[in-house]
Amino acid sequence: MLSLRKLSAAVLAGVMCIGCAGMTAYADTEETTEAAAAAEPEEITSGEYTYHIDEEYGGAVITAYEPDEADVVLPEEIDGVTVVGLGDFIFDMQDGIETITIPDNLCHIGASAFYGTSITEFIVSDTHPMYKTEDGVLFSKDGIAIVAYPPKKTDKSYVIPDGVEEIYHGCFASNTYITELTLPEGLIYIDTWAFAYTTIQELDIPDTVTEIGAYACAYMTRLTDFETPSDLPYISSATFAGCANLENVTLNEGLLEIGQSAFAGTAVRDIVIPTTVTEIGYCALGYDTNLTTSYSTLVIYGLSGSIAQTYCKDRDEEYDYENDFTFIAKTEAQIKAMLGESDGEEAASDDSSKPEEVQITVEEEDNTNVKNILKIVLIVLGAGVLCGGIGAVVVSSKKKKKD
Repeated sequence: MLSLRKLSAAVLAGVMCIGCAGMTAYADTEETTEAAAAAEPEEITSGEYTYHIDEEYGGAVITAYEPDEADVVLPEEIDGVTVVGLGDFIFDMQDGIETITIPDNLCHIGASAFYGTSITEFIVSDTHPMYKTEDGVLFSKDGIAIVAYPPKKTDKSYVIPDGVEEIYHGCFASNTYITELTLPEGLIYIDTWAFAYTTIQELDIPDTVTEIGAYACAYMTRLTDFETPSDLPYISSATFAGCANLENVTLNEGLLEIGQSAFAGTAVRDIVIPTTVTEIGYCALGYDTNLTTSYSTLVIYGLSGSIAQTYCKDRDEEYDYENDFTFIAKTEAQIKAMLGESDGEEAASDDSSKPEEVQITVEEEDNTNVKNILKIVLIVLGAGVLCGGIGAVVVSSKKKKKD
């Protein structure tokens, strides 16, 4: 069975594979058609800086800068224009930087601006209107968001202060020293790439969290167990991709969707799917990070006739995609008990407490409309290639971010 969403995911996977080998990072930008069509601002190079004028922030946003010094003091002005922001990934992988001083006029910091650097400390003045630091860690002035944790801060443990509601895009990403992280009650939003490529061993997510962004926990190779918060509605695309030792995952009742590649490249070989789940994305479970190698030993527990059962044998000949996973039917009471949502008494008294493995037969259905859509997509893609390549494929991942 091939849904329109599955079709979209398949096209996205194909596009991802064109430009690179295996699974790569993609920005969760969710640009609208109008935004994508809008003209990019003019980039201006002045000495060691490249910047553009941002109408929204009313000044210069630095988009490229490779400082020679270890202790970087960002400029207040460039060419007489007030510096108001830093672009996304501006210092990406620059390992010569140790400290950064942020001027009072700078009010915007782009996504993962400091990823992969050697920064040990952020510095801002007490009079800065937008940001503050505590022990070298960068926060919003009101303390609601933790913006950036220094990638080379060597502390083994860290407690995020009470009052923090958001963990910013890539906040802890690439720090390989921290192994223990305590999240505050009242935390609501964990942004994309927040903990990616860290050595954190456990993540106890408060039940107040209602959104976890794409790739938020990707490539956390020491993570072995994870339990989703009780009110989480979605697991975003590739949230746990590449967590090679992640084996035990407990999902929450109330979960609606498991995104594309959510658990690709993990050690998950059996999982209970909540009764509330209505969508499981392309290669979400049972695949390596290359999205082609599947694990035939995967066992999925769920309701008979549910999306969990469908996913186990989902297939599409056009894209040479076919799942072959084991499905074991459980009653609603049993599922809730397995997820820790009940005391198990109801499940214990159920007549079908030990159902046998279900042999799944996927009935052929009328896919005329879907096949027509596939033809249209292939024609459009072909036309795109003739006109200069698949440059206009726009895929929306999820909501907000920052990214």
